[in-house]
Amino acid sequence: MTNISSNKRIAKNTLLLYVRMFILMFVQLYTVPIILKTLGAEDYGIYNVIAGIVTIFSFISGSLSSGSQRFIAFELGTGNKERLQSVFNTIIFIYLILGAIIFLLLETLGGYFLNFHMTIPPDRIYAANWVFQFAIVTFLFTLLTIPFTATVIAHEHMNFFAYLSIVECITKLGIALCLPFMTGDYLIAYSIMICILQLLILTTYIIYCYKSFSESKQIRLKLDPVLKKDLLGYSGWNMVGSIAMISRMQGINIIINLFFGPLLNAAHAIAQQINGALNQFINNIYIATRPQITKLYATHETEKMWQLIFVSSKFAYYLLMLLSIPLLIETKTLLTLWLHEVPDLTVEISRLMIITILIETLSNQIIAAYQAANRIKKYQISSSTILLCNLPLSYIALLIFPKHALLPYIISVGLSIVFTLSILWNAQRLIQFNLKQYSKKVLVKVIPVYLITLLLVYSCVNNLTPNFTRIVTTTILTIGMSTLTIGSIGINTVERNYICKFIKRKLSKENQL
Repeated sequence: MTNISSNKRIAKNTLLLYVRMFILMFVQLYTVPIILKTLGAEDYGIYNVIAGIVTIFSFISGSLSSGSQRFIAFELGTGNKERLQSVFNTIIFIYLILGAIIFLLLETLGGYFLNFHMTIPPDRIYAANWVFQFAIVTFLFTLLTIPFTATVIAHEHMNFFAYLSIVECITKLGIALCLPFMTGDYLIAYSIMICILQLLILTTYIIYCYKSFSESKQIRLKLDPVLKKDLLGYSGWNMVGSIAMISRMQGINIIINLFFGPLLNAAHAIAQQINGALNQFINNIYIATRPQITKLYATHETEKMWQLIFVSSKFAYYLLMLLSIPLLIETKTLLTLWLHEVPDLTVEISRLMIITILIETLSNQIIAAYQAANRIKKYQISSSTILLCNLPLSYIALLIFPKHALLPYIISVGLSIVFTLSILWNAQRLIQFNLKQYSKKVLVKVIPVYLITLLLVYSCVNNLTPNFTRIVTTTILTIGMSTLTIGSIGINTVERNYICKFIKRKLSKENQL
């Protein structure tokens, strides 16, 4: 595959993923207030904290997912079909064993924690236990979907990935709309329907992979000893990072429940929806580029790999800027229009989560190089240890200052700064990362661009009355100011000329039509 065709595929896949993201974001934002209104703030908080117990175990599946994509993409880069088949079979076998282990752990330890340590109203314990059971089954279906999702992404079939995600999201909207018309306990009914939906998603992925990819046609439950060692070794260290990430979100969610109860869990869940939307926004670039990063490393084209990482890091941040600036400035107004009744501290928690994403996006794409080179041990030990400190520090802080519910989120922002610096510092030592070049080509560009744009937009709208009109004004100003700051100081001459030529080429084609 030539460099030009690779770039075109990346551009096409990125565009497709952003179309997917905007549809998903709109549907998700529309769905949350419906679910919140139907279930009520208390049941909504209960559902999310119970789902959080199950999600804690996703640190295992998340780490193996990254490993699955990396090893499949690597073998696609080398063109070794026999080894690719072996990789796929080994991954399937490992996931089946993993599913059985997680099921036993959740039914024993998870059930005990739910019934004896969670803060749940006595009249909702029965429903909470049913939700927990369906959450476990839903998680197992999600777990078994991961090898097939990893295969689709590694093959860069983003069209199917995008379309199925859209269907899934719209179906969840349908479930939310139908929920008020159902009889019985809404919380239990919602859990059952989400479980059935996840089973349908798993079935669809299996059928598509079987029809589309040769390695999926001959599934044998067989372990390759060498591949098992490599995959589990890679995933084992990657698991440390997944544990750290999940402990920050779901761990804090559980700590909040222990200190403040399910109503504050609702505020956390709403803020997490915004956090998830922003992560989805920038993850599209990661999903589109990381298979190519791995394939470039597999073919020893490291210079092109670093070039792709630098450019994608910069434009991921600029895209994040377009969404995060209006969200930071108009958080309260947006939440009021969205939810009507906003739980206490939702605005403050949302803003602190947005700041955390802005900090970590400065280094997130560098992780792709660690994964491609399979050099994650030392980086995970240092950076993940930093994030794991969030849980004990938050717990201790709340013991000392039990009325300050924002402390865990403030601690998270501080640790994100240290986390980001650790990734850059370790990359320079472990994977021939040029920090000076990255600072010059990325950091020195994106940080001033963001701060200047934020200050300009805020100064223009600060004195306006907070309402829908101001939100529109803020969004338009963000786009306009971003265009000016990015065009003047945010990109180099080569990138500026390329963009100008691209626009002229598109305009000339339209004129010909």
